[in-house]
Amino acid sequence: MQRIFTLFIFSLLTSTLFSQTRYKDELFDIVKHGDIQYGSNYDSKNQLTNLLMDVYEPQNDTATLRPVIFFVHGGSFIGGDRGDQQINKTAEFFAKKGYVTANIEYRVQQTTIINPIIDFADVYAWHYAIVRATHDLKAAIRYIKKDVATNNNYYKVDTNSIFIYGSSAGAITALHAVFLDDSSEMNTFFKSAFRDMGGLDGNSGNPGYTMKGVKAVVSCSGALADLNYINNNKDIQYLAFHNNPDLTVPFDVGCFVTVACWLGQFYGANKIYPRIKSNGTYAEFYPVNQLGHPVDQASDTATHRMVWQKTTDFLYRIVNQNVVTAVRNNTNQTFEIYPNPSNGNFTINLPKAVQQKTALLSITNLEGRNVFSMEVSNKEIIAPAIDLPDGLYVVTITTDKESYLAKLSVVR
Repeated sequence: MQRIFTLFIFSLLTSTLFSQTRYKDELFDIVKHGDIQYGSNYDSKNQLTNLLMDVYEPQNDTATLRPVIFFVHGGSFIGGDRGDQQINKTAEFFAKKGYVTANIEYRVQQTTIINPIIDFADVYAWHYAIVRATHDLKAAIRYIKKDVATNNNYYKVDTNSIFIYGSSAGAITALHAVFLDDSSEMNTFFKSAFRDMGGLDGNSGNPGYTMKGVKAVVSCSGALADLNYINNNKDIQYLAFHNNPDLTVPFDVGCFVTVACWLGQFYGANKIYPRIKSNGTYAEFYPVNQLGHPVDQASDTATHRMVWQKTTDFLYRIVNQNVVTAVRNNTNQTFEIYPNPSNGNFTINLPKAVQQKTALLSITNLEGRNVFSMEVSNKEIIAPAIDLPDGLYVVTITTDKESYLAKLSVVR
């Protein structure tokens, strides 16, 4: 009976509370927090530079935890900003659906001639540029995790549901940040760059936090330097879009900007996708049969709208099982758990309507298994004595007439 009830609750949580659905439809206006400094580090000319990002969140949203998407712009590692390919519009688009989105800038190669072939005549400079960008992306993710731990989770982010969306150089950055996680995998150039600039995590800020919680990467015209990097990251799902042909970043395997072969061979989505699938990881790939780069270069086109829609569907498939609250004025009854995320110790404020009644408190994991139950009677506040593993849980309080739902995140 408990199993049936649990399945019913999960079905209820993922159903549409209105005619529109959170994470699928644009339900919200947005709030922009501009020029947030998430770190600092020295650029290619050894000048200290502040690292900035814009954070967007749904306005008047009552959800206590929201998935976060980090957006990483393109620019061949020599230029670009938070408006490249109008990636800021994509960040706004997903914030309107209920996500928190962070549109970051990162250190690029400081050049006098804006030409990737000339600017990266030195193969070491190319690899150092990729490493700087991956270090900065990791620092941005750590910034949000630090905010959760030290600032009462100002942005109401679920650090167990982190996604990365990259375009062109931003996609290359995202893929290397996610998959290049072991120094023994690296070629000579990456080993040198990581060794000289602070190791795998770098020194761009917010030490002591990790990449744990990244659920998926969305790659628009990205590539990896070595397919062997894809080995022990089987839980990180993959969505890719790539033009065929692409004369800047290879669709299949080839040289950056077609002729810059001294930088090494790079493997595009047509090679990455089957490799990830062979690991048993969920992946989707949408080749676009037209010349161009990057695939999301022009907004408000059929291709760009396809990228938005496929990304919407892909992310929704991952997060919809975790949806427990909706927009303001929803009819779903909930209650307060704090702190949330929790390190394992948490307190529950019982709804006023049940404080003078006998109710059943149940905690269920995302596999639908009940991990804790207790009867509560004439209580206002309770602090269950239970050691929960890291993860997301649905907490229910039920009486003979009503049910209340809340989500609990345990992160140590």
